[in-house]
Amino acid sequence: MKQLPLSGVIIVSTEHVIAAPFCTRQLADYFSRVTIIECQENRDFSCNYDERIKNDLCIFFFI
Repeated sequence: MKQLPLSGVIIVSTEHVIAAPFCTRQLADYFSRVTIIECQENRDFSCNYDERIKNDLCIFFFI
């Protein structure tokens, strides 16, 4: 079986807002292990945007 590009790489992300979650998703798509650390008091305000705009992808509303 062919080794995938980021297989075995561990990413620890302290991300905030649109670009970082998009990038870590891309890293996970290449089979890296992504762990996101988020403050519970000040969660990323974009976490619930998909719900606020009736489940359309929020990223397109920011571009």
